[in-house]
Formats: sequence, structure tokens, C-alpha cells
Amino acid sequence: MTKNNKQNWIDDESLFNLPHRKITWTRVQLHILFWVYDTFSAYNAMDRVLRVDPKSPPDPGLFKIMFTTHVLSTVVLFYLFGYLVVPSLMNLLVYNRATGKWLTKKVALVVVTSACVFIIFNVYDYYLFTYAFEHFKPAPAYVQRYNDLLLAAGPVGIFKNYSLFTFIWAYNVSYLMLPLLIRIIREAISWGVESVNQKEQNQILIRNQLHLLQIQINPHFLFNVFNNIYSLIQKTNSQAASLVRGLSDLMRYTLYKTNDEFVPLAGELQFLTNYIDIEKSRQFKPERVQFAQNGLTDGYLIPPLLLVTFIENAFKHGLNNSYEEGWVNISIHIDDQQDVLHMKVENHIASTESRSEEEGGVGLVNAHKRLNLLFGYNGFKLDTHAESRSYSVDLELPLKKGMVYEKPGRDSVPNY
Repeated sequence: MTKNNKQNWIDDESLFNLPHRKITWTRVQLHILFWVYDTFSAYNAMDRVLRVDPKSPPDPGLFKIMFTTHVLSTVVLFYLFGYLVVPSLMNLLVYNRATGKWLTKKVALVVVTSACVFIIFNVYDYYLFTYAFEHFKPAPAYVQRYNDLLLAAGPVGIFKNYSLFTFIWAYNVSYLMLPLLIRIIREAISWGVESVNQKEQNQILIRNQLHLLQIQINPHFLFNVFNNIYSLIQKTNSQAASLVRGLSDLMRYTLYKTNDEFVPLAGELQFLTNYIDIEKSRQFKPERVQFAQNGLTDGYLIPPLLLVTFIENAFKHGLNNSYEEGWVNISIHIDDQQDVLHMKVENHIASTESRSEEEGGVGLVNAHKRLNLLFGYNGFKLDTHAESRSYSVDLELPLKKGMVYEKPGRDSVPNY
């Protein structure tokens, strides 16, 4: 995974690995459901151990103090420890397994935090049980037994009394094991989903690269030929020279500038402009191709060669299959207030072309799949609409913040 990955779950830089998932109503309901179950279990356990006589209910005041402090401490510790320490623990274990190295900061975080948890529980239990023993008579055997143990060891006796250590574990930490185990499983599932998505994304990129390799001759040879042709025709045919220059820039971009998962938006839009110009040059009536772009592009990143799939599909069905009636309209708007890109592509459909072919192109299917892998199913908007003689694609996707792209000078001859 690269630094540009939106969910870089093996992170050797940040101390905490905070969850990236959005808070949804479904997640809230699941948490509420679990804590209802956990509270019910704690209630039954406290009702049993706080009885002086098995046939008599526990003292209401004692039960209220012990039950309330137990539930609240479990909830607080779970969300602090489970959402800050557990992800970092899993992160450093995976990193060590993959590289053989330890992330020192995260090791220190896990060790120090775990030690602090035991110390805090020791102090908390010391004052809780001694208070309960002194103020509620007769004290249940459970309270009396641990009062004697805690009173003899002191507020920090956990370091010198193994029996006290096991009590702290049994009474406090063990109650956290179930929610923490669920938390670990949930985190592992998220990582597994990310791994599968990344694998599928890599496969798509590999297929794209293989496709380029299948159609490319030696790129340096081609670029040198373009250079020579450009020099020969620049003075006699400026339109042909511009076309050669655009084709050269297009090939250079696809071969050398698209290796990262995210690339500068300005460079990607320049690539689209070159592509559209080349397509227009092939038409007897270039005015049938309309292209408009507005909004600031500097500082944004976008997945490479993503938008061109929709534009290529529009030219294929809107012009290349219909020489007399065809048309293509493309508009791209960058909203720098919300950091999103909106693209609308409309094209003509020939009367002899079936709608199922238009809607079911492999390129569009792969593009939709790639969008899901990159942004998640709810991270973008893609609407398609087919009519009897036209087809439209409406795409809205988030933009990442990144480097500023410097456009190459158009007056200079490319040097390869």
C-alpha cells in the first residue's frame, strides 16, 4: 500500500490507529444491543455474589455502588482501550510479522497503557471494597474476602501480591475480554476487507498495465519518432504538429505518470484534454464534440485513468458508430468548497445500436467496480440514464488533497 491509500492500516508513523469507519445507525444499534446484554450479565453476577444469604437479596445500597461502578468502568475502559490501544497492538503485530521490526512507540504505548490499567483498577478496587466493607454490614463473604486481600496489600499491592493480581484480572479485566474480543474480530474483518479490496484493485491495475504492454512498441523509440515528425511538420502543418504533440503527451502520461494510486488532478485533466483533442481531430465536424471544464485543480489528487473510461465509451458509441448524427458533450466541474469532482458525459446512440450493449460495456462495468474499491459503495455517486437516442453518465467523487501540479509548457518540443 502506498502513502496515498485512504486506509493505510499498516501505519508505522502515527501512534494511534483510529477507526476510519463512519458512525451509522446500524453500528449504534449493535453497540446498544451488546451493552444491554453485558449489563444484564453483570446484573445477574452481582446479584449472586453480593448476597449475605443465598435466599436473601443483596443490600440495595451496596448493590447500587458495586453494579454502577463496575458497568461504567467497563464501558469507559472498553472505548478508550479498545479503540486506541487494541488497533495499535494489532498494527504493530502485523508490522512485525511482515517486516521483522518492532514499532517502538506503539510497543511502549501498549505496555504502559496495560500497566496503567492494572494500577488504576488496583487503586479503584482498594477504595471500593474497603468502603463497601466499612459501610455495609454484614458484609457479604465476597466483599469481606477481597477487602482483607486489598487492605493487606495496599493501593498498589498488585506488584507484590500474585493473588491480588489474579483478583484484579478476574474481577475487572476478564469482564472486558468479550467486548475486546469482538472489537479485535471487527478490526480484523475491516483489515481483511481492505486487503481483499487492495488485491482486486492491484489486479485491475495489473490488467491495465498488461494491456498497455500488449499495444506498446519500445516507448523511447516511439517518442523519438514523434519528436522527429514534430520537427519536420511544425513549420508546414501546425495542425498536424499539434496532433503529434498531443499524442506524444498522451502516451507519455499513460506510461510514466500513472504508476501511483492517486495522481495530480491537473495532470489527469490535461491528459483528458489531449485525448478529446485527438478524438475531435478525427471528426469531419469537430463542433459535434463539446467539452467544458471549470474549477480549481491545484492541490487535488485523483485515481489515474479513471475518468477516461466514461469519455472513451461516449466517443465509441456517440461518434464512431454514427458518422452523420453523432455527438458528445462532456463537462467537468471541480467544487473546491466540498472537495468533489462532478463529471457529466452525454452521447448520441445510433438507431441500430441496442441499448443493452450500451449499458453493459465491459469498460463501464470495470470502472464501476474500481470506483467501489477506491471509494466504497457509498463514497461516490454514479448515475446512468439511457433514452432511445442518447445516453448520459453523471459522476460525483471526492478529491484528495495533495501536491500542486505544474503543467508542461506547450511551446516547447518534448525531449525524450
